[in-house]
Amino acid sequence: MARFTLRQLEYFRAIARTGSISAAAAQEMVSRSAMASALGELEKALDAELVIRRKAQGIVLTEAGQEVLEQAAILLHQAEELEGAVDPERLRGTLTVGCFSSIAPTFLPAMMDTFTRTHPDVHFRAHAEPEDLLLKRLRAGEIDVAVSYNLHEDPTLESVELYRTRMHVILAADDELAAETTVPATALMQRRLILLDTPPSPQYVMEYFTSQGLTPGAEEMFSSFELIRSLVARGMGYSLFIQEPAGGLSYEGLPVASRPLDPPPRAERVSIAWPAGRRPSAKVRAFVLAAKAAAPSYRPPDLYRQ
Repeated sequence: MARFTLRQLEYFRAIARTGSISAAAAQEMVSRSAMASALGELEKALDAELVIRRKAQGIVLTEAGQEVLEQAAILLHQAEELEGAVDPERLRGTLTVGCFSSIAPTFLPAMMDTFTRTHPDVHFRAHAEPEDLLLKRLRAGEIDVAVSYNLHEDPTLESVELYRTRMHVILAADDELAAETTVPATALMQRRLILLDTPPSPQYVMEYFTSQGLTPGAEEMFSSFELIRSLVARGMGYSLFIQEPAGGLSYEGLPVASRPLDPPPRAERVSIAWPAGRRPSAKVRAFVLAAKAAAPSYRPPDLYRQ
């Protein structure tokens, strides 16, 4: 007979996901002492130290903690499935979604609104991060699903395609190339390239140029999608993006011109994924269906069909 409870596992998962006992307590709406007590009881039951407590810096999972987190995710998933078998129409609990940083501003608001309206008893939590961190969180059980580019290429994941899109160039509205219907890649070589420094974005951009035997000119890298758009709008360089915000203005209110490239880049798939071999919970299955149905509301326009 197990000496721990599902509640202790839920609280441990919340601590791992939020990175601190206090944040987990706030998320689960219990006292910090109750959260700390549950963690201590779980460690005692398992006779293992699951976290390293760092004063004023949150917690770090131990190796044993990582293993327990993965197994806890399986047990909690099975418990949710059992509950769902009794009342399949009403979803409960927490759904944690990770999304690639540049996709998040269009995807997450739409889905948080759509999904929580339909399933009000589900607590929707979201992370917007680089892909490498998303996949780390996904495999550790810290998030239920991840949304990013080309996840179908990873054999350790199961995925569902949401939509396909292509990179395009963004330019200042008064740039002479903005007057063109399509911008040749060769015309960009003597200009300043500003890269989005969020993996795998730099890799996609450089692969596009090197596949044509081209070497871009001086480049700078920033991690802020909107900062790059603002720099481009002021004529300080160009960038290649996949996402296309509605409105076509920078934060400063300056126009940004988006144009298709010649030759056209490869199509990129935006997918929602979870670890292979892990049967998705009822909440995940419902979310995947909702995300697929809502894709027309958040996918960027296809500049290559206009």
